Amino acid sequence: MKKPLISLLLIHISLIPLTSKAETNITLDFSGNIKAASCNITGGNNINIDLERIPVDLFNTPQSGSEWHDFNINLTNCSSSINQVKLTFSGAADTGDLDSLYKNQGTATNIAVQLQNGDGSIPLGNQKILTASVTNQEATIPLRTRAFSVSGNAIPGSISANITATITYL
Repeated sequence: MKKPLISLLLIHISLIPLTSKAETNITLDFSGNIKAASCNITGGNNINIDLERIPVDLFNTPQSGSEWHDFNINLTNCSSSINQVKLTFSGAADTGDLDSLYKNQGTATNIAVQLQNGDGSIPLGNQKILTASVTNQEATIPLRTRAFSVSGNAIPGSISANITATITYL
């Protein structure tokens, strides 16, 4: 009886392949970038507005200002997911009017720099916000600025103010 069992085992063992199974690991490396939704700013991130030479006698009386200087912030090639932009303005506020004036960093005294939206309906002082629509992946944001004297009696000199507009894409 032992012989048939051994023969059966030998037959069964001989049916098992003599090759061994090998394993190979494949490592998959993924890479890419997640790009924040944004727009291009026409002309770059620095916009220089020249208020030109302004006669000091325009500022003899309180609440007097120079001519307005209109300019635009133009956004192009906006990501398709952007429908609006929010601009938050910041800079050294002038205590004469925190809603729309920035402190003159130049040498002229009793002078500030005033900033508003294009039609003058929204004062854009320190921490003020302006929202604009994005259409066809573009936005034009009209603004205006001028020299302004709250108290009058301006003394001649240079005018300089640095205002930052932080753009949030919505």
